[in-house]
Amino acid sequence: MTGSTDQHDPGLHVTPLPLPQPLEAKRKWTPGRIAVQVVGLLIGVALFAWAISMAMSPKNADAIAKLRTAGAWQIVALFGLSAASIVLNGLMFHVVLTPLKRLSRLDVVLTNAIAVFLAILPFKLGLLVRVGIHHKRDGVPLRDMVAWFAAISALALAVLVPLAAAGLWRGGLDIWWWVVSVGGIVSISVLAIACGRFAEKWPLLAKLSLGSWRIVKHPAPVIGHGVFRIADIGVLAGRFLIAAAIAGQALGLDDAVLMATVYFFLSAVIPTGNLGFREMGVTLLASKTGLDVPTMALIALVVTSGETLSSLVIGAAAWVKLRPERVLGQSSKRKAQSSN
Repeated sequence: MTGSTDQHDPGLHVTPLPLPQPLEAKRKWTPGRIAVQVVGLLIGVALFAWAISMAMSPKNADAIAKLRTAGAWQIVALFGLSAASIVLNGLMFHVVLTPLKRLSRLDVVLTNAIAVFLAILPFKLGLLVRVGIHHKRDGVPLRDMVAWFAAISALALAVLVPLAAAGLWRGGLDIWWWVVSVGGIVSISVLAIACGRFAEKWPLLAKLSLGSWRIVKHPAPVIGHGVFRIADIGVLAGRFLIAAAIAGQALGLDDAVLMATVYFFLSAVIPTGNLGFREMGVTLLASKTGLDVPTMALIALVVTSGETLSSLVIGAAAWVKLRPERVLGQSSKRKAQSSN
């Protein structure tokens, strides 16, 4: 079931603002954009190598030895939580798209697994494959893809900004952290719904929203996304706690939540692939909060390893089921003709 196709809808006839994502049909990989991706890859590789060198510090000799003797339950817990994060993010994408088009929950989750694995690579391969699968295989129009991704980005910030602000301000999970976090998330979410409804009468606001107003005007996707996002931050914090336990290191819940928030924030905003940037962010935050930098570098690498291996396994199974290679090479025009 698709969303409204009212021809008086102010969001349907405006020229979308330039996006950092390659969603427009005519967007090309210019030499400049390719150069940015290559430079980003080189920086990411350098940062990843730096994180490895920090993790392999002589100070971490005991922690590295403990990695080799990690208990089976710890390994299972790390991979289980990594898989849960992939599922939660897939459910977020599904619930946010629902006002415009209903897709199979399983297919959206499996597509997310492929995208998560490819997100470590440059040239936005994870995003491109996600767009290709949902546009060419599932028939989501590019206009709706833009609105969908814009809504996901805005709603993610509605959760992450209050959490990050509260964490940086309080440095721990005290009563004021909860007030700022919960109050900020609820307030921004209500504001998003209000803006979505105002945009129905204000063409400029509809244009600035990139069409996402058609989604966020509905409380269900906003609330659903918020619930899944908060759960995912909790799961990610659990992954940091398990990674610390595997390395035989003590990590408080307060620090795990703060690290999880920064780790995910960098996953969402880095435009040239995640490799190296998230680990750099965690170690820099550790240096500012008094945590041991080599230890946090090692923990961040364990978290990344668990995510990469989990998304590889689930993504490989997803590729077999979805068979995206059958549609990724087709043009939109050819697919439209074949579906008639």
